[in-house]
Amino acid sequence: MNEERQTTKLASEVWFQAASAEVTARNDYFVRALVRRVLPPGEPSPESGELGALLADPAALSAYYWQRVETAKPVAVHFGAADLDTLDGYFRLTAGRSLSAALARLRAEITPGSPAAHLLRRIDRLALRRGRSHAEACRTVMSELSMRWPDLGQACRGGPDAPPSGESALLTTTEARELARVYLLARLCFSAEEFRIAQVLAGSPRVRYAILATQLYLVSEVSRSASELADAWGTAKILLPFSEAFVNRSGYSSSGIDLAPNPKLITVIGHNVLPAVAGELIRRAATVDALDGGILADGVLAAVRRGVFSVTIGLFHRTDSRDTVSLSGLSRRVCPAVRPFGAFCQRWLPYFFDRYPQVDGGRTFMQCST
Repeated sequence: MNEERQTTKLASEVWFQAASAEVTARNDYFVRALVRRVLPPGEPSPESGELGALLADPAALSAYYWQRVETAKPVAVHFGAADLDTLDGYFRLTAGRSLSAALARLRAEITPGSPAAHLLRRIDRLALRRGRSHAEACRTVMSELSMRWPDLGQACRGGPDAPPSGESALLTTTEARELARVYLLARLCFSAEEFRIAQVLAGSPRVRYAILATQLYLVSEVSRSASELADAWGTAKILLPFSEAFVNRSGYSSSGIDLAPNPKLITVIGHNVLPAVAGELIRRAATVDALDGGILADGVLAAVRRGVFSVTIGLFHRTDSRDTVSLSGLSRRVCPAVRPFGAFCQRWLPYFFDRYPQVDGGRTFMQCST
């Protein structure tokens, strides 16, 4: 992890500078160790301290969250947050991330005869043959190809009778990016109906309160250990692996630590957890009004189980030609923080959801979000 490449996936697919398996393994181990050290231990009390005073007033909580975001917006945007003018905007889900919408785009936009088109046909065949979703089929196909990945390049360069492509396959940069779009189907596992219900959930004041309170509680609890960690390492860059959840207001070249929530986490939860919660409601034949802390906790588990935080990616590398990259293999990537952070969300999202305060009429939850 570094400030420009940010993740193994981005380094490979955006910068075409995939890290070696050894470097990736060391990085994952390091990040997991950091998360275990930074996340709050024991039985902390959210009701104490500055956050405790805000929890009784959803509008004040919202205003405080947005004030903290605005003070660190340039840093948060650098690390993936959308540059939006209101907090409400971060809760707007993109319906186009449903599996059916993603498939429709791929069929309309992927270049015929390309490696991506070949991969999509293979996924189509498996989904039809086994009666599985395209997301499940994609995970299976990519797992099989990871053991004999040159088959993909070979099949696209002349079919099964073509000569072996050696230790790497050459693709154009366009082909590489199209290929990455197809194998991301593995993460886009939610139906259009799950996304429709998730959009309703994202508009619920109670759900929004739970998300904001959980993130603010995380930032509040880790601030002390984060400062100690930065002091021990002599650099704020040690906190870069957490930039999706919180950022340092003054950046990572500064020695001062003042953490602020990254609103990108709202987007991540909205697109990856809330549709899974919707799936749990559908599975129970329950309405949105039936949502409770238990269903919310099950939704977090379902998101992890359904694979939204894992994907098999291509390992792309630059070549001497500006428009050509090499593909040296495939690698299954699982967010190294998914277990501890998933456990944190599974515990605290329901906690705050169940303790949503009844506010006086006339004060709306999002009134201070602009």
